[in-house]
Amino acid sequence: MSRVDRGVGIAALFGGILLAIAGWRLDPGTSKLPGPGFFPLLIACSMGGLGIWLFLRPGSEEKPASPESSRWSALAIALISILAYTMLLNELGYLVATFALLAVQLRWVEKQAWSTSLWTAVIASAVSLVVFRVLLKVPLPAGFFPLPKGW
Repeated sequence: MSRVDRGVGIAALFGGILLAIAGWRLDPGTSKLPGPGFFPLLIACSMGGLGIWLFLRPGSEEKPASPESSRWSALAIALISILAYTMLLNELGYLVATFALLAVQLRWVEKQAWSTSLWTAVIASAVSLVVFRVLLKVPLPAGFFPLPKGW
């Protein structure tokens, strides 16, 4: 375990304690009627618990970075693909642009196999389209891909 992990764990624990104090001062309310301090208190408990876990977790030894493990090219691909996504979203439509973004991110940034990248991109873009367009009624750009009536 590195000293950085321990330091971040202690910082998260103390940050969680401070946030819990602030949340308690805002009145957390009751279980039936949560007050304004309820969510800060909930986040503080999560933050403190994760800080303790990070400080105490066993067996995670830090590996030295190898020269070929540079992620600068992956970072550049990620940034360029997100920029292209924002520029082409209206022209291509949500479904096609999201599929392309996910396929690029999974294949060249995360180094997944082609089949994994494509299937994950298809399923994730379709599910997100149904969630946002059908269930939540969020207007999304259709682009050149025709969607069923009422979507």
